[in-house]
Amino acid sequence: MDKITLSKMEFEGHTGCLDFEKKDGQKFIVSLDLFIDRIKGCYTDELGDTVDYANIYETVKEIVTGDSGNLIECLAQKISDGVLKADDRIEKVKVTVSKPEAPVKGIFETMEVSLERRRKEFVILSLGSNLGDREANILAAEEALRALAGTEGFQYASIYETEPVGLEDQPYFLNTCVGFYTDIEPFELLDRIHVIENELLRTREVHWGPRTIDIDIIFYGDRVIMKPELTVPHPRWYLRSFVTVPLREIRDVGQDHPDDKEVSLYRKR
Repeated sequence: MDKITLSKMEFEGHTGCLDFEKKDGQKFIVSLDLFIDRIKGCYTDELGDTVDYANIYETVKEIVTGDSGNLIECLAQKISDGVLKADDRIEKVKVTVSKPEAPVKGIFETMEVSLERRRKEFVILSLGSNLGDREANILAAEEALRALAGTEGFQYASIYETEPVGLEDQPYFLNTCVGFYTDIEPFELLDRIHVIENELLRTREVHWGPRTIDIDIIFYGDRVIMKPELTVPHPRWYLRSFVTVPLREIRDVGQDHPDDKEVSLYRKR
């Protein structure tokens, strides 16, 4: 990716935990690295084919001077959100917020926070459970996913009761789908899903066997990933009515699946 840097922009702001910081204000220094997938202006030499630096500067100025929160960590997040909204050509941004006059006893040049954020993509997951309190397992998994930092705009489908696939001699499943926007990278999201499954006592002793919870990544934006540990889109999603039926409540996936009759509505949200 190409990178544009806006370095050491100075503003007067009121972010801080102490009353005098909010009242009197102090200096903040902000630096940005903007990552773009090939800047068209490199080839056209046209002003409209690159990021408007002045607009980004004014966006950051408005955020810093108008903020009255406690933490520069939160201020940095607001800046990253604002910059990504300011120009949809920016795929990722690195924000560094420095507070050289931080009220800390000691000798230092500055206190600063750096973070990297990329544009959020819409992710769809499939959830299933056929052991223990099946509905409680699904609701707990949904709550854990919603609590992940970097997710927003959750959408929920109904919960359906479905026949087991692959290994038939096991209890019926409850299944659903959820969708949300996230900037968590796919493999990091997979790791976090495994943590949630483990916390809900998921075991993997039998392939397609019974489980307290099963969470699969069905779609991650428009990305195509083909790795042994993760394939996206999920290779069998369109063959499973326990995915296609709830999925239609979140995303248009076309005609009914021929086995939709095997899926019964368990609970409408």
